[in-house]
Amino acid sequence: MTLKRFAAFFIAFMTLFTLCSCRMNIDNGSDEVSRSQYGGLFDTSKVHEINVEISEEDWEDLLAHPLEKTKYHASVTIDGNRVENVSFATKGNTSLSMVASSDSDRYSFKINFGKYNKKQTYFGLDKLNLNNIMSDATYMKDYLSYTIMREAGVPSPLISYVSLKINGELHGLYIAIEEIDGSFLERNLGTKDCALYKPEDERLDNDNAGAPENGMPGGDMPDMGFPISSGMPGNPPDGFQPGMNMPDNSGEPMTPPDGFNPGDNMPDNSGMPMTPPDEINPGSERPGEGGNGGQGQFPSIGGSSAGADLKYTDDDPDSYSAIFDNCETDVTDTDKSELIAALKALSTGDDVDKYWDIDELVRYFAAHNFVQNYDSYTGNMLHNYYLCENSGKVSVYPWDYNLAFCGFARSDDAASMINQGIDTPLLGASEEARPLWNAVVSSEEYLESYHKVYDELLKSFFESGKCKAEIETISEMIRPYVANDPTAFYTEAQFEEAVEMLKKVCELRAESIRLQLDGKLALKTEEQNEADRVSAEGVSIEVMGTQGGGKGGPGEQGSFPGGDMGRPGGSDMQRPDGTPPPRP
Repeated sequence: MTLKRFAAFFIAFMTLFTLCSCRMNIDNGSDEVSRSQYGGLFDTSKVHEINVEISEEDWEDLLAHPLEKTKYHASVTIDGNRVENVSFATKGNTSLSMVASSDSDRYSFKINFGKYNKKQTYFGLDKLNLNNIMSDATYMKDYLSYTIMREAGVPSPLISYVSLKINGELHGLYIAIEEIDGSFLERNLGTKDCALYKPEDERLDNDNAGAPENGMPGGDMPDMGFPISSGMPGNPPDGFQPGMNMPDNSGEPMTPPDGFNPGDNMPDNSGMPMTPPDEINPGSERPGEGGNGGQGQFPSIGGSSAGADLKYTDDDPDSYSAIFDNCETDVTDTDKSELIAALKALSTGDDVDKYWDIDELVRYFAAHNFVQNYDSYTGNMLHNYYLCENSGKVSVYPWDYNLAFCGFARSDDAASMINQGIDTPLLGASEEARPLWNAVVSSEEYLESYHKVYDELLKSFFESGKCKAEIETISEMIRPYVANDPTAFYTEAQFEEAVEMLKKVCELRAESIRLQLDGKLALKTEEQNEADRVSAEGVSIEVMGTQGGGKGGPGEQGSFPGGDMGRPGGSDMQRPDGTPPPRP
């Protein structure tokens, strides 16, 4: 055999060997290096390519019935690696309902590599989320939040950007996020043998996306008792007088129709009258007031949260259905008893460190309270976090940050957002109502550790210039994809404006927290002197994107019922006293 022929044979052999090895890792994820890297999918230095192949019949059915979250058979090719026989489905709750009620088909999706072949993974990855970047004009709230979490030392989902195609046709720029499940646990803890939970307040009805309930498609949120920004009317607040002027989002007064009587039921979008549940009470605080961070307040949802608030009630597992009905791994009765004991420790304040990983807990709260995501435990929704019990200790893992930087609890008072006291991070809830946070703030030792983590985080990520550099690097990388995104919720100009605002907000927020740590600004919002606060002149929360936000007005691509929610000049309604309504 000549040298040339041998070289050709060797190259062909190595190519075949590489392809076979690659396929082997996709099937069983046995290679530990590939497992930890998931085939390079979460390399953040580039935008990855994903093409989903699904029958035209199934794709049309998905678009016609997105709220059903049907799992369709599909094949997917990721950066040239093809995986067959995976499940492909829509995902989300309120966001899913909003897109379904609009003229957009830019849904978030979930790919389950092992749904139909239990041994199949993608280089060890079990499931992949493809998020549609809704309500985020920066395109990087999720990305930056998880980056900050990891910088603070919190185990967090891996994330990257992908250019998504459906049957070869460009669908848009998406964010790929690692599912928090067995592969996540093995990557972070070295074992899947853990008790993993995703608490969900049952009153939100978030898993029942289907028939309209309470005036919201999919039944995601109860009617709040006054018009909400989706354009779907509810019932007027108590004390509303016919004929009184209601300032709308443009600042111009508007008068309700003649003959409007307070207390009358107004039809929801289904045409049926509706009355808010008895336990839902409009919040009384206005933006900038009270001790909950000064961001305004959504209505409080009363009654039992079935454990999603992590309050201890008794030793009966049935009392914690919001936790134990949402197990992500196989859980035993012993596991349940151990978690209940951990909740009891929070309630009594005794032996908290015996049951909870305090170091991870204070690190989680430091990062979480920096980015101010109120569609979470520190707000009123009581979801978007995971609990993991491993070797007798419970940890908290972060989830779903597209509404970070006050995108959920929008307030026109940007100074309150920037200067929110790090020791008063709650919105619409007391410390006693959030025992997990109360365990930190009520302990001098834990609070000192929390402040120390903040000091380290500011130095390493913000004051070093690393945050600004990361934002600029990512925005430069994704800019061409934003410009060519056929289904985008935001225009390229809105993206550019939002990125600059995000840099400014992070800089000012870090500056305010440094003043707080140095004793030059109170750590509690209600104790701060106005003169000591960092100026928020020129800061706009809405520019970065808020709940339901998107480009254009009614009927334009990417818009939602009622128009461009969360943007100046849109259709946001306000309470009669001028304060913003809650964000569903």
